[in-house]
Amino acid sequence: MKTKWIACGLLAAALGLGAPVAQAEPGVSKTAIRIGQSAGVTGPVAGSVKEQIAGAQVYLKTVNANGGVGGRRIELVTYDDGFDAKRTPDNVRKLVQEDKVFALFMVRGTPQNESILPIIQAEKVPLVAPLTGAITLHRPVSRYVFNVRAKYQDEVARAINHLATTGMSRIAIFYANDGFGQDVFEGFSTALQARGIQPAASASFARPMGDIQAGVTAINKSNPQAVLVIGSGSEAARLIKELRRGGSQAQFVTLSNNAADSFIKELGEDARGLIITQVVPGTNSSQMSIASEYRSQARQQGVEPSNAGMEGFMSAKVLVEGMRRAGPDLTRERLVGALESLRDYDLGGILISYSPTRHTGSSFVEMSIVSSTGKLIR
Repeated sequence: MKTKWIACGLLAAALGLGAPVAQAEPGVSKTAIRIGQSAGVTGPVAGSVKEQIAGAQVYLKTVNANGGVGGRRIELVTYDDGFDAKRTPDNVRKLVQEDKVFALFMVRGTPQNESILPIIQAEKVPLVAPLTGAITLHRPVSRYVFNVRAKYQDEVARAINHLATTGMSRIAIFYANDGFGQDVFEGFSTALQARGIQPAASASFARPMGDIQAGVTAINKSNPQAVLVIGSGSEAARLIKELRRGGSQAQFVTLSNNAADSFIKELGEDARGLIITQVVPGTNSSQMSIASEYRSQARQQGVEPSNAGMEGFMSAKVLVEGMRRAGPDLTRERLVGALESLRDYDLGGILISYSPTRHTGSSFVEMSIVSSTGKLIR
C-alpha cells in the first residue's frame, strides 16, 4: 500500500526533481515543486483520507495541465502512517531530510500534527492545511503552520448552539482521550457553560480503541437527548453503533473529520439523522462557485466529488495561491510571507485571510444531516 501511494511522487522525482539542476530551495527545481504528506492511507481514517487526497489531486492536476506554478509542476509525495502518531515523525523526517520536499501538506490528525511541530520549527518547513481543527495548531501561532479549516472548538460551539435552540439540554459526549478529544471536550464544556447547562454525561476511550462497553453504559444510563461522538472514522462509527445497540434514541452529532462518504457508508442504517458539522461548502452548493468548480474539474478527470474531497480541493487552492504569490524565486520563507499577506482571498465563496499573528484561514462552519437515503443535507 505504501508503495502504491508514493509511486506517483517517486516517478516524478525520477523524471524531474532528481535531475542535476540548480535548486534555490529543497524540493524546487526548474520544472517541479515537490510537496510532502503523511496521512492514514490505511487504518481508521483511510476512507476519508483517500477522498481528501483525491480532491487535492483534482486541483493540482488542473494546475499542472495549465503550466503549473511558474512553469513548475506540483508533485505530491504521500507516506502512509496508518493514523498512528508514532509513525508520523519518521515519515516527516524522511520527507524533509531525504525526499527534500519544499513544504508539507494535509498531514492528518491532531496527535500526528502535534508530534511533528518540533520538526517543522527546526527545519523551518511550512505546513499548509493540516487536517485537524485542534487549537494547538492555532495557538500559539507557529510561523510555519497555516491552517485552512476552522477550529474544532468553533464546530462544537455551533453544534451546541443548534442543539440548545431546538430545546435540548441533556447533552453528553463520548470522546477520544488524546489531544484531539481533549481539545473538543474543552470546547464542549465551554459551550455548555455559556448556556448554563451541565453535561448529561461524559465518557472517553483510549487509542487504539479497545473495550468501550463501560462508556456506552454510562452514556446511555444518563438518557441524553443528544450525544457528541468524538472519534475518527471507524472509531466514531463503532461508538454510534454500540450506543444504538444499547438502546439509545439520542440525536448523534459528530465533527467535520467524519464528513466523508466512506464514513456514512460504514454506518449504514445508523447514519440516518446523524448531524455532522462542516468546515467546507457542500459539493452541491449553488451559492458558492468553489463547489461548481470542484464538481466540474472532478468529473472531467473521472473523479466522484465528495465532501472530504472538497476539503482537499480547497486546501490545494490555498497552497497553490501561496506559491504563486511567492514569485518565481520560490523559497520557503517567501511562501510564508506570501501566505501571511493573504487578505480575504476568495476561494469561490469562502474567504481566506492570514497575518503574522493569525494563521487560521477560515472560520466557516455550518451544519448538515444525513438523510434517510444516506445523503448529506445542508
